[in-house]
Amino acid sequence: MKKFLLSLALFLIAGFFVIQPSQAQTPSLLTEDLEVGIESTDSAEATAEATLASPSAETVQKIQEKKDLDITETEGEQKSKLVRYLEENPLTSKNFTNLLQQAIRNAVKEGVPPNVIVLVLLFPLVSSFIAASRHIIGLRGFGIYIPAVLSIALVSTGIIEGIAMFLVIVFVALPAKKILTRFKLPYLPRTAILLWFVSLAILGILLLAPLINMVTLMTVNIFSIMILVLLAENFLDAQGKTKPMDAIALTVETLSLALLSSFILQWEALQKFALLQPELLTMITLGINFIVGKFSGLRFAEYFRFRSLMEE
Repeated sequence: MKKFLLSLALFLIAGFFVIQPSQAQTPSLLTEDLEVGIESTDSAEATAEATLASPSAETVQKIQEKKDLDITETEGEQKSKLVRYLEENPLTSKNFTNLLQQAIRNAVKEGVPPNVIVLVLLFPLVSSFIAASRHIIGLRGFGIYIPAVLSIALVSTGIIEGIAMFLVIVFVALPAKKILTRFKLPYLPRTAILLWFVSLAILGILLLAPLINMVTLMTVNIFSIMILVLLAENFLDAQGKTKPMDAIALTVETLSLALLSSFILQWEALQKFALLQPELLTMITLGINFIVGKFSGLRFAEYFRFRSLMEE
């Protein structure tokens, strides 16, 4: 019995090694058929993928075009344009009067994006413009920081898209705040729930953007969204402390200041001036603030406000 089992085992092992080479040779025709079938399937899938990919390619192209126009993008065409401008305008001399320009050129040479340097140089100028608008013209807004930072957010998202996103956030936050007041929650939990509503609204905008082909909203960064949320929160706080019309007026003035500031940031001639004459730009900005600080006359808005008294 043992010999029979041993013989059977040897037979099966031998049969396995004999059959295996023949099996390796016989499916050659089947393999060729399978390869032909796979190739045809791959070509069909490639055609289908190409058909599906064509809208994506168009969207990618639009996104790239948007990035090329965005000065806040560190890898867009704006960076290359400013780098070329520096190369086309080399330093004629190196001395202590252009130390900052020398440092900027060296930083750009080492890889620092020139558009970021331009934004850093222009940000104090934008802040000075907002301060002058407050002290000389009479536009209030939500301080100086929020309009200045909001201007960068509008440059990144696009002016129309950024304002539209802000209005959506406000229209969602207003009824949400009224609903939450009924529960009499403390400030921090109430604010957290309010941000929950706002986050859902922003998520809805981002999900809706591909359907309505809003390329700018599809590439919006989290920084811009947080700035818009911050402005909406300030609007709600102002509404709780002042009259509704005053809160709306403050918000409109803030958006107006941010809109004008975004035009300053996008002014190409000013960007080039900031790169070639950073020392002069910083001194001009400092001088503007001293002049504004020493201004003690009536604001332009006050002339219209007290016009009847002045005529008497």
